[in-house]
Amino acid sequence: MHKTYSEVYYDKRKMDDEYRIGILCGLNGREKTSKITNKPLTHPDVIGYMVAHSSGFDNPDLDSSLLVAGRYDGHGFYLFKDNFLDKMPLFAATRFYKYNREWTNRGRIMKSGDGSERFYKDLKKGKLNGYLLKCLLFAVLEPQNHMREFTGSNGREYKNQLCLDTTNGETLASEAIKTMEMNEEEKGLFALWEKILTKAKTTKNYQPSINYGLFQIKDELDTFSIVQKNRKKKKIYDYKDLHGDIDTLSKLIKSYYLKEIVPTLMEYEFLK
Repeated sequence: MHKTYSEVYYDKRKMDDEYRIGILCGLNGREKTSKITNKPLTHPDVIGYMVAHSSGFDNPDLDSSLLVAGRYDGHGFYLFKDNFLDKMPLFAATRFYKYNREWTNRGRIMKSGDGSERFYKDLKKGKLNGYLLKCLLFAVLEPQNHMREFTGSNGREYKNQLCLDTTNGETLASEAIKTMEMNEEEKGLFALWEKILTKAKTTKNYQPSINYGLFQIKDELDTFSIVQKNRKKKKIYDYKDLHGDIDTLSKLIKSYYLKEIVPTLMEYEFLK
């Protein structure tokens, strides 16, 4: 490996000090106010923050984040409206170990920027347009996407632009996915997502003013209680059908990732 993601893929554009305001998020996507080492950024063109940190997979969840605001400890870059789609392969690559847990992969497969020249060349030619949409579809349905909608302590409404819920208007992701020529597997994933969203809207904690992503549904709406049975604790889900559909989606997205996403990540050396 000769180049890291941060060298060739991170967006390092400079922003004036007047935009260096706002909040920062923790790993769970909620606002965080302690142990802050990153600078916030609030700008009309900023839609979130991505971390695709480290070359290996020793801490795959710590080194992978999608958030609506900057991560409290940095290690990533801000996503802008004009290039968020181009960055989706980075997030997809960070999830490799989750779906390939053989011990040989941890030390043998690495994340690299060695294919960046070929990637940018083919990106400019439009050869990767369809693939970027596949990565986007994966990103909006992958549980490590921790973007969520909420009102920050500064009174600002933080919107999730990387979700497919359009209850309160289109998102950047939903607009982009409209242009995708889906195969049967992708149509199935999208249909299952719509079932999940429909069931999520019947839950007690659902807020009609929010566009929900999968993670926010799991974290806030897929509620459960813990009961003690035969000296063992067991989760009893309040909405079994909703939880079942979420569980099914997690299995289907693994198959989709391995078949539709990984080969091109290897081709352009995002994974090496």
